Amino acid sequence: MCLKKQDPKVLVVALPIIQIVPAEAVKVKLTNTLKTPVYTTSDRRNAMGVGLVCEADLTTYDDISHWILQGVAVVLNTD
Repeated sequence: MCLKKQDPKVLVVALPIIQIVPAEAVKVKLTNTLKTPVYTTSDRRNAMGVGLVCEADLTTYDDISHWILQGVAVVLNTD
C-alpha cells in the first residue's frame, strides 16, 4: 500500500484491504515508510484514553514530513 496525495476537501479516504504479516523487527529493512498510528475510532481514544491499536508501516514516495504535518492516521471504525 502506497500513500498518495488526497483530493482537496476530502478528509476520509477508504484504505484498501491490506495483508498484515508479522515479522521480527530486527530482520525487517524498511525504506520510504511512514509509521502511521492505527486507532479504533476517529476520536483517536475512548473514554478511558485507550484507542491506539498499533502502528502500520505504509510506503510513501513523498517526504515523510508531508504526511506527519497532514496528521495521517488509520481509523478502523468510521463514525
